[in-house]
Amino acid sequence: MSGFETRFTADQDADRIRRAFYGFIGRHAEQVDGDAHIRTEFDARGAGLLVRLWSAEALAAFLADVAGPDQSTRRQVALVRQ
Repeated sequence: MSGFETRFTADQDADRIRRAFYGFIGRHAEQVDGDAHIRTEFDARGAGLLVRLWSAEALAAFLADVAGPDQSTRRQVALVRQ
């Protein structure tokens, strides 16, 4: 499985991120060309969300949706190959 992913920490609004993910997938359903996953992960810091999308462009557009007009939320994009 390959794709581009980012993680959100437990102190962020998980419900808002989930809504943004499913809304983004719904708006771009015809363009989906690979992986589109969201999952909850647990570690020593608590719960977090992992979002994986099919392209760097899709992930950048999703992150812009999540950040909203102020663009204050920034994420690193990592290429994942498994």
